Amino acid sequence: MTKLGVNRDNQKKINRGLTLKLIATQQCSSRIELSRVTGLTKMAISQIVGELIAKGYVVEVEKESTAELGRRPVGLEISPRAPRYAGVQVQRGYCEAVLCDMQMKVLKSERIVREWTDSEELMEAVYTLMDHMLEGEEQVAAIGAASIGPVSVKEGRIIHPLYFNGVGDIPIKSLLEKRYEMPVYFDHDNQSAALVEQLYGNGRGYQDILLVSVGRGVGCGILVDGQRMHSYSGYAPEIGHISIDHNGIPCVCGNVGCLERYVNSTVMHRRFTEALGQDLEYHRFYTMTDRPEIDKILRDQIHNLTQGIVNALNILNSQIVLLGMDCAYWPEEYVQLLETEINEKKFGNREVRIPVKKTRFLYQSQVLGAACNAVSQVFSGELLGIS
Repeated sequence: MTKLGVNRDNQKKINRGLTLKLIATQQCSSRIELSRVTGLTKMAISQIVGELIAKGYVVEVEKESTAELGRRPVGLEISPRAPRYAGVQVQRGYCEAVLCDMQMKVLKSERIVREWTDSEELMEAVYTLMDHMLEGEEQVAAIGAASIGPVSVKEGRIIHPLYFNGVGDIPIKSLLEKRYEMPVYFDHDNQSAALVEQLYGNGRGYQDILLVSVGRGVGCGILVDGQRMHSYSGYAPEIGHISIDHNGIPCVCGNVGCLERYVNSTVMHRRFTEALGQDLEYHRFYTMTDRPEIDKILRDQIHNLTQGIVNALNILNSQIVLLGMDCAYWPEEYVQLLETEINEKKFGNREVRIPVKKTRFLYQSQVLGAACNAVSQVFSGELLGIS
């Protein structure tokens, strides 16, 4: 097993954050487990745990014992007094916010549904949601924010998303920091979703993750060697505008044959409606897969999505593919079909089968990912308040 901790004085902050992460994500629940997983000495772990208990992050609890005699073993859990974290995400047609504890338990949540007409209207909705999350709360340590792309993570700015009524160029990070006077951590919505899935969800145990979300657009989150992938300029990755047909449908981005022009939810809803002559709610069509027309359209969606994902996997060699947003509606047989097609067509590392799963948090992955943008800073040793 690779040892994760480092026994050096200048690594105290990292070791504290790592210890807290292992407890919060329920990978370790005792000092012995922490020592084994991190490679830190029992004395070092005892000192770190003592500091975390003193600061109100961790509490000791008695664990159930299988022995007939002797003391009950002492376990470790996140304290009810530990700091909380707010998250807000910006989407096409709505904004959503949550207040979470360090284990991603949702304490409050709220959504405002609206088609945004300008930046001011959008930010007023963000402020309203955040005011409600913070109302009556004294333990909130930081805010995490996430948005559809393109975004500049380095600048903390929403650029100009497509299909967004021209709304854009919003310095959301600095605006939130100015209003609430606390740290704000910002990233692309799907990058944020990939992070929370790796720490708490179906990405647990994987370092190289490709998350693909299908909605009005098609987005992705990418983790490489456990780290979210960003360019030097601060831009997050995009998969929806990979071309799968150089003679294909023109896209609003200026390219042709873009993946999202074939598989996004608007296109799929139109195809379902035309095939059945019924304009139903989008998710209802996924309960009608016994109809040959629906099955054929879904298989076509899988085929097109496979092309885009394989293009990305041949570059990234990800260990797992996670499916988010409207993929939550897919019956499991279509998830397995996508997995089969991907593994038949990918080039790299052919001897290893790449699993394909829905995200654990389904439609909440993005907003919980927003909160996780803040929580993850604690796990890196920041915001701990321990000198």
